[in-house]
Amino acid sequence: MFSGLEQYQQGHFFFEKGDNLRTVSKSVPDLPGVYYVLRLAKGKVEIVYIGKSGTILQTGSFKGQTLRRRINNKQENIKRQDYFTQKIENEQIDALDIYWFVTIDENNNDLPSYVEGFLMQQYFKIYGRLPEWNKEY
Repeated sequence: MFSGLEQYQQGHFFFEKGDNLRTVSKSVPDLPGVYYVLRLAKGKVEIVYIGKSGTILQTGSFKGQTLRRRINNKQENIKRQDYFTQKIENEQIDALDIYWFVTIDENNNDLPSYVEGFLMQQYFKIYGRLPEWNKEY
């Protein structure tokens, strides 16, 4: 979907109505990185959210949530499990396809915020706006 992510450890999983988010995301590593969410609905595939995990401190150490914890945390002050379920019902979504990329590991040392910005910029260049579920950047 995006260019420039090939070097990262990556994967994806589907979330459908009735799924347990923690179960379907169990293969997501406990490492820093970025992710994006695709909405599969009415025969169309659309990027609806771009996010990152964690924060890097001034010392260079990692603080905050890993990819798995971030994906399973909250969005708009709602548990992500419930948020996704509500979106699926309200927007008549067939499934969500969540792609993740590890940006800091033994092979890469890219700040998650930097890579998230890179993805947002690519999206913004094409569409002139942010993904639908990203309220601001």
